[in-house]
Amino acid sequence: MRTLMMAALAATLIVPGVVAEERKPNTPSAKELKVGHDVGQRVPHFKADVLTIDGDKETKGTFDSHKLERPTAFVFVSRTCPYVRAYKDRLAELSRDFEEKGIDFVIVYPTRATKEADKKAFHKGSKFGGQFLNDTDAGIAKKLNIRKTPEVVLTRKTGEIAFRGGIDDNFRDASKAKNHYFRDACTAVSKGEKVEITSAPTYG
Repeated sequence: MRTLMMAALAATLIVPGVVAEERKPNTPSAKELKVGHDVGQRVPHFKADVLTIDGDKETKGTFDSHKLERPTAFVFVSRTCPYVRAYKDRLAELSRDFEEKGIDFVIVYPTRATKEADKKAFHKGSKFGGQFLNDTDAGIAKKLNIRKTPEVVLTRKTGEIAFRGGIDDNFRDASKAKNHYFRDACTAVSKGEKVEITSAPTYG
């Protein structure tokens, strides 16, 4: 009798063509999230042309913020910003480290005053990983409520914003930084864990 009951239970759980969504309990799906620019909300929808730059090779692609394949870090930078220049080595290291750990990096240039060729040259010279996105009208920056550079918005695969803000607490000297906000958030997201500090001050 027990064998028959177990077989009947198994039959009710197996439905052809239906696969359960693999996510942790209490983790909302993309459809359940409110769209917005705050932590806990789903990143606003936008589409944009992006480039993957590998040396002199450029590969064109289309980015859709509501069709993320992996957790994604949007890093807003400006070629002329002194704070970006102070952080560029740290950002390059972070993008390389966490691309390998399952987080996509999209480096966004929201200024129209700088020519695209100059932005690309800065991008290559800074050895940033990830993709290059030229946000010429700052439309994406406005949707995400970006006020300064460098500023980051980190999402989970569902598009839920898990962290936003600055990189760490010492732009002058990386070795003296005590709180590595962005790195810690990336580490947590890459492991599917809770982000303890979800926002941080941004210099600028």
